[in-house]
Amino acid sequence: MTDLTESLVKEGWYLSDEGIAELKGSAEKVTPSDLIRIALDSDLRPIGKKVLPSDINGGRTEKLEGPCVLQVQKVRNISSPKDHEESQGAPRMLRLQMTDGHTTCVGLEFKHLSKISLNTPPGTKVKLVGSIQVKHGVLLLEDSNVHVLGGEVDHMVEKWELQRSLAKHSRSNIGAEGGPPPFVPFGQKCGRKDDVDSRELDQRKTLQTQNVIKSTEENDEFEKQRTAAIAEVSKAKEGPRTFGGGGNAGSNLSNAASFSRSRDSHQQRRREDRPERAESRQDGNYRELVDERALRDIMEMGFNREAARQALMDNNNNLEVALNSLLTGSSGGRPASVVPEPNKPQLRGS
Repeated sequence: MTDLTESLVKEGWYLSDEGIAELKGSAEKVTPSDLIRIALDSDLRPIGKKVLPSDINGGRTEKLEGPCVLQVQKVRNISSPKDHEESQGAPRMLRLQMTDGHTTCVGLEFKHLSKISLNTPPGTKVKLVGSIQVKHGVLLLEDSNVHVLGGEVDHMVEKWELQRSLAKHSRSNIGAEGGPPPFVPFGQKCGRKDDVDSRELDQRKTLQTQNVIKSTEENDEFEKQRTAAIAEVSKAKEGPRTFGGGGNAGSNLSNAASFSRSRDSHQQRRREDRPERAESRQDGNYRELVDERALRDIMEMGFNREAARQALMDNNNNLEVALNSLLTGSSGGRPASVVPEPNKPQLRGS
């Protein structure tokens, strides 16, 4: 295994022991060229061994010594807009994103790369040879220090082709229905109305005139149905109106009449019972306000019930003060109504 690893390193292939075992599979005798041929079509990330410096993107590394094999992840022409990278308005400058399987670095087309273009798919293996200058974390690439080895990683190529087809599709519908309008340079006029094909516009209309215009027979039939519907609604308006819904209307009216009669009779009974209730309420107030025991004591002394009750009410049920007011004849400022009963003995001093 050691001799095989050393042979791969001399060729610039830095593969882990697990990666070599995976590429080797069940074969007993495998040469370095056989492993290289298999590794070209394999993703370098799960089988690669770290070879790039950890701080290569930090600007501290000035040179990178080869040989080392890296895998291209992405190619971009940074001298043109992203939506139109094939533009020839400015000299091409490719930006390559590469990895050894663990660390990702950026390479810039310092001089023209003849074997790398925008059509180079991701997964392509390149061998960096010699001493490569690194400026501010960017590798300066040219044909003398970059050898394209090739290779094709299926899942990476499929994803790349799908993205390219979607990008072309999004740019191909310019000026079409649902797409953006075509670009018109400043100072030029847009297409005139006369240049537009009117027949094509008519085909795009969702409502056609032949579908809107109806025949005379259909209009007559519709007018007859409309007239019949209006006559039926007018006849229904002239009939008697019922409320409450259907056959229950009569019962609802009878219930309302009986309720009205019962309410009148109930109010009449309330008016008749009102004097009696007033008298009972007045008695109840006396029962609540007058001390019955003090009232009975005053009546035993010979005073009538009403005078004794009034005296107690005027003096807050105080027996002595009420009795004194009855004797002096000044019960709450009212004239005394003390009438001794004939069958009762006269009090002393009265």
